[in-house]
Order: sequence, then structure tokens, then C-alpha cells
Amino acid sequence: MKQRLLVIDDEKPILEAIKTILEDMGYEVNTFSDSTEGEKAALSADYDLILIDMRMPVKNGAEVSKTILENKPDAKIMIITAFPGDKIVREALDAGAKGVLKKPFEIGKILEFLRGQ
Repeated sequence: MKQRLLVIDDEKPILEAIKTILEDMGYEVNTFSDSTEGEKAALSADYDLILIDMRMPVKNGAEVSKTILENKPDAKIMIITAFPGDKIVREALDAGAKGVLKKPFEIGKILEFLRGQ
């Protein structure tokens, strides 16, 4: 069975790039540019990995991470950010996110994490 990924990022070009590359490699990828809709998707289905951008309108990535992890403590979340020193990144990690991918990032880092599960 294919590994399933969920990507939540308000930048559509990033979503499209991640989706295209990972689907070409055989992964199932769902994407959301709206943080609230992405959060709902994370709560309603199981994913092998959830990638969440930190700075988004409506709900930031730390808020989305906390909600997901409160309801699904075994969820595997990685943070995507251009600002790794941002205090909301620390909030997401403290809530249980597994790591941080600094933008621009390499798809190889995502694959490394997936293979290490």
C-alpha cells in the first residue's frame, strides 16, 4: 500500500511541486492551501506523514499541529518554514512535531524521514 502524505501550506506553487514530485515517486499526496481544511483532513484520515507550513493565514502551523496531536497523538508531523528560529516553530516541536524542514528544502529530507519510520 502506498504511503500517504498530507501537505498544508498556503503557497500553492510549493504544494504543486511537492505533490508532483512525491506522486511521481509512488506516494499518495493530499494538499491543502487552507489551514483549517488541512486540519480537518488530518483529523478525518490517517497519514504516514503530515507536512505543515508555519506561517499561514487563519491558523498558523503550531496551532494546526497542536490540534492534530491532541486528537491523534501518534501523528507524524514535520514543520516547513523559512524561519526555523521563529517561536511558533518551538511551539509546534514542543507539541510533538518530529522535525523542521527549512525552506527551500530538499525532497530527499522528506524521503529520509519516510524511510526511517
